[in-house]
Amino acid sequence: MWNGDGTVEVYGFRVFYSEVDCVRRIFEKHPETAMNIRPKNQMVKNAYMNNLLDLIDIICLAPQELTEEELRNAESQLLELVEVGFKLDWLKQKLEELCVKKKKMEARGARMRELDGMIMEQRRVLWELETELKNEENEAVSDSARLGFEDVV
Repeated sequence: MWNGDGTVEVYGFRVFYSEVDCVRRIFEKHPETAMNIRPKNQMVKNAYMNNLLDLIDIICLAPQELTEEELRNAESQLLELVEVGFKLDWLKQKLEELCVKKKKMEARGARMRELDGMIMEQRRVLWELETELKNEENEAVSDSARLGFEDVV
């Protein structure tokens, strides 16, 4: 139902027209999402729906796009929505998966930096060995050269 304020009512929530498909998909896939929601005030319900949509947007980001603080804030936001009656086990699972990916990504990055450091050290050692070999070759060439008459007399 279209309202005069540019919103549409979907499953008891007033959302902007651009959000209708998202809200419908949420309730089609997870019909239990708002069955126990306690707030009856329409403005409060709408604010919570906006928080839910913002939280979903955050969870859609790549792990490297999020800071630890943003993930903690997302967890707090999720808990707040659960406290007012939203059933969001499905979203909690996705947030946990995102946190695990973030930790793995950070650990992998640290390991990659460690390996890069080891490679750089090995390159330095190899360069030193190559330099030593060239010096030995130069000395070997010098030692194996024939002496001329002038060199002897």
